[in-house]
Amino acid sequence: MNSLQSKRALITGAAGGIGREIALRLAAEGTSLYLLDINPAGLAEVVGRAQQFGVEAMGRLCDVSQLQQIETSVAEGLNRWEGFDLLVNNAGVTYYGDTSQMRAGDCERLLAINLHAPLHFTRLLLPSLLSRPEAHVLNVASFLGLVGSRKLSIYSATKFGLVGFSESLRAEYARTNLGVTALCPGFVDTNLFASAQHGEDRQHDRDQKNPY
Repeated sequence: MNSLQSKRALITGAAGGIGREIALRLAAEGTSLYLLDINPAGLAEVVGRAQQFGVEAMGRLCDVSQLQQIETSVAEGLNRWEGFDLLVNNAGVTYYGDTSQMRAGDCERLLAINLHAPLHFTRLLLPSLLSRPEAHVLNVASFLGLVGSRKLSIYSATKFGLVGFSESLRAEYARTNLGVTALCPGFVDTNLFASAQHGEDRQHDRDQKNPY
């Protein structure tokens, strides 16, 4: 994408961390923003900050683990914005602890938010993205989607899946206007691990100064 000026972006997990910083950077470049998150206070703050750059910005509460909410949010965004040039699949959660201690609900939550949500947002927005002169999908994965790590097996599985999805999508649309990027950051000072679901042994690992 040669210029971000006057483009329109949908960003998930936009109320904090990497999503917030991407949103504000895009606003500074002149991109209008449709921001989704489950945190109303954080979302309102980012919308207000983005609007200070003189761009149109709106926020919507959306639990991306729920397909109906994804579909409704996308439909409302397309109805108001008539199309998007950039999709940023950023929302994510993790679980830290022994895989044997994970409940079925923990697994399903990670899969729904980290992997299924990006798939659904992408498939729903592809017609809009492909209709633009140039468009891009940015999937925020992790370096743990490139190499596994102890006590993060399901999180790593979702991020490996997101990297694979990105590579396949890039190959499928290589001859079109659509670019695809899988961003795989290392450790970033966000609330991801502080708010993570975890097994009963996490406190022991904290005492052992585990980097997670």
